[in-house]
Amino acid sequence: MISDAKIPDESDWVGCDADPDLGYLRELFFGKSNAEVQEYFGDRCSIQRMEQLLSAPRAIFQYYVHAFAAFVMSEHAAGDAHSASPFLKLLEAREERDPGSVKAIYQSLVECVEFVASHQAHFAAHAAIHGDFKERAKRFTRFVARSSSTPSSLIQASSPFKREVRRGNGVHEP
Repeated sequence: MISDAKIPDESDWVGCDADPDLGYLRELFFGKSNAEVQEYFGDRCSIQRMEQLLSAPRAIFQYYVHAFAAFVMSEHAAGDAHSASPFLKLLEAREERDPGSVKAIYQSLVECVEFVASHQAHFAAHAAIHGDFKERAKRFTRFVARSSSTPSSLIQASSPFKREVRRGNGVHEP
């Protein structure tokens, strides 16, 4: 997790007041550390945070996604499929919407992605409803490795899915 990152300041929040959802996120988070915003995650609140962070300016997203990750890895998220699944969805949708926004910070999120992927039962997340977390994380890791921003060798080195091997330009199962 990122611990020495700068808390987003006024310049990072410019324009957020024009969007009611982002304005509300600003009311909750402005000037606060990741530790200070933990109370705003959990159960269905995490779905709202996912939607807000998906639309937030890059600096806001890249800082506060670590608060979401910290919550998902905390004991408070046990049994909370409505936090674990939206966390994965946020990463997937954000990288698709804003290529490189997740890849740039992926190294700091790998531990959480691995945890979610390997602890689906811990979150009481039924695969029929939320999908298979291991498969979602594996697909996402491959997607991030292909998106632009940082060298894919960094993503491959940090991937929680060591069974994959690179052949030619693609990634294949052994």
